[in-house]
Amino acid sequence: MIDGRNLTTMCESHNVNTTQGIMCHAGPEYPDFPPPPPPQGYEHFMAVNEFIKVAVPVIFALGFPLNWVTFYIFSQSKLRDASSSRYIAAIAFVDNGVILTHLMHHLSGYYQIPVFALHGACQMINYFNFMCTFLSIWYTTALVIDKFIGLYWPVQRSEYCTEFRAKCVAVSLAIFSVVFYHHLVWTMGPLKIFNGQIICVPYQAPGLLDTWYTLNKVDYVIVAIIPYITIVILLFLIVVRVCKYRTNERQLNGSIRGRPSNVSTQQEFKTMPLVIVVGTATVTLGLLTNVCRIFEVVQHVVITVATFLSQVSFSCKFFLYVVTSEKFRDQLFGLCRQIVYKLLRVFHCNGRETERTFISVNQQTDDIHEFECIVECAV
Repeated sequence: MIDGRNLTTMCESHNVNTTQGIMCHAGPEYPDFPPPPPPQGYEHFMAVNEFIKVAVPVIFALGFPLNWVTFYIFSQSKLRDASSSRYIAAIAFVDNGVILTHLMHHLSGYYQIPVFALHGACQMINYFNFMCTFLSIWYTTALVIDKFIGLYWPVQRSEYCTEFRAKCVAVSLAIFSVVFYHHLVWTMGPLKIFNGQIICVPYQAPGLLDTWYTLNKVDYVIVAIIPYITIVILLFLIVVRVCKYRTNERQLNGSIRGRPSNVSTQQEFKTMPLVIVVGTATVTLGLLTNVCRIFEVVQHVVITVATFLSQVSFSCKFFLYVVTSEKFRDQLFGLCRQIVYKLLRVFHCNGRETERTFISVNQQTDDIHEFECIVECAV
């Protein structure tokens, strides 16, 4: 799959030094520009490619509805009052935007579905992809910061880690992403390459190309560097504090029985596994993609695997919540019970309506027979 994020990789794989150069070779003047010769390890690339071709739609079919379930539980259930729940709900929402736009790229690149042939589809799909990717990593960073403050400064937690402040942070980041990535709407467009496939690349006009290149470098910094470094540092400090807390708890339980810890402190530490696992999974699965972007790695297999792992990170958080959060499991089971109960009521009501209809028809038939008997007796 080729899009704006790995455009440089595409150029170098075609032995072209600049983006403008490959546009000239693949433009209307050279419609039959031949593909490069198969590189070393091409068989491995094709094997991985065939796996990715099937795996990405499966991941979308699994992750898209589960993210909506996560969004519903953390935004509509009893968990919605916590500030961290607002961040998790926002993460689930934008993750669906990422995997949906990635699926559009996947259908165009692997199944030759003319997604980008529609007017404006190229610009809008890339716009929402970049925007949702930015929001996903920064909402995760905000979640880690929220828990870090509550862990190291519990007194200030009631002031800074509130539901209102979480909403303000989420809305502020969304507004920033809308403004910052609007350049993709007028610096990128569709381009037909040698095999008739339509890809989305920056326009070859020098001014627009320079603008896209500069802002893309800024995107590297604010998406692939700053939030990841922040998450790694804060997670390390959180793990250190959690280990100290567990050690102190064991010592207290062994020496002074019946001296419980503060309830709010216990609740804060109970939510730490969720934050640690989600943050670690986000950094681990997205690290390879960011390395490829920053250092402009051109190995086909590496790029394909990196993109696949990043999509897994946007689709697997539901299972992480199930494993690490007891409250999430309780709300999920409650939601399942409600759905089953409503389905049973629907089927039960339908069965009773059918039974009533059958009884009504039988009563009408009996009345008709009785009327016929009365008529015959009268005659």
